[in-house]
Amino acid sequence: MNIKALINRVLYPKPERVLGIDIRADRIKIAQLDMKKGKKPEVTDYVIMDLPENLRNNTFFENPESMGNFLGEIINKHGFSTKDCVFTLGGRNAFVRGITMPPMSEEELTQAVLWDSAQYVPYEADTYYVDHAVYGTVDSEGQQPVVLVAAPKNIVDAIVKIAEQVELNILEIVIDVLAMYKLIGDEMQNFILLEFGRTYSLMTIFQKGAPVAQRSIPGGTISFAKIVAEKMNVSIAEAIEILSTENLLNSDAVENKTVHDALIVEAENIVRECRRTTEYYILNRKDASFSNLVMCSNDIVIPGLIAVMNERIDMKAIYFNVLEKIYFDSKFEKKKVEQNAPSLAVAIGAALMGGDEHD
Repeated sequence: MNIKALINRVLYPKPERVLGIDIRADRIKIAQLDMKKGKKPEVTDYVIMDLPENLRNNTFFENPESMGNFLGEIINKHGFSTKDCVFTLGGRNAFVRGITMPPMSEEELTQAVLWDSAQYVPYEADTYYVDHAVYGTVDSEGQQPVVLVAAPKNIVDAIVKIAEQVELNILEIVIDVLAMYKLIGDEMQNFILLEFGRTYSLMTIFQKGAPVAQRSIPGGTISFAKIVAEKMNVSIAEAIEILSTENLLNSDAVENKTVHDALIVEAENIVRECRRTTEYYILNRKDASFSNLVMCSNDIVIPGLIAVMNERIDMKAIYFNVLEKIYFDSKFEKKKVEQNAPSLAVAIGAALMGGDEHD
């Protein structure tokens, strides 16, 4: 029995209701998750809202007071019933890399990772916070695999200021891929996670359940929508609606062949970048293995995209369905839930990390 864990659970019980707050380049997503014992986690409230122009493209950290005012208005308007929260850091606001270190005590490892981080982290010295986690076992060369995570201080400090202004209790600040992994579950250990976003996609390589390498890939909802808008002479908003409701990637189901062909080329660009990244990683890590490419969406789900991926990549491509893991309160319209659930995945995973453990 882990006495320390038992004492911590008694003295500092994790809350049963948590807000997951996911701030993106142009939108904010908040999910309130209820995790009462004996019940499957349930989203009891949520909001997806566009950011004001002055807070877009990660500029919120330059003016945390304005962001705090905006977040406070959202929370008051929607009547979220908890102050406990977990914030996420998006892919471009965090650095993740797998490294190896000689086996040592946790205290020594903390100092060693901090000291060595400068040779890995692409930020200026003293401008970032660093953390780490040990995973796997010592390899044949006597080295311990370690995940190094770094995040810019100005962004983390801004999040803390925002939370203080709104009187939120921060349980954790987590990188988005770990929030997604929490939601996916640890039954997958060696796989590629491809987060399909609005303006770009983020590819993360997981080995033994740990994120060991990341790369952002050009291409997302907007790049696909621009093709539809141009070829069909509609607005971007109309193009996004068409993309999400019609399977334009299925040649048997689309009348406009030029639209289909152009979208296939865009999808193949993403496949090519995924292939390049995995081949480069395997070249440098001979023991690397991947069972699946798991695709999720931080925006809309494009029908047919996972089928195109499956046909063109040398591993099994799987679409991760949030609704297989999480309930939504019955007060929400089913169609709206199906539309919004994929976009809320990171916020939901973050809330899950802050609450009680559920098997």
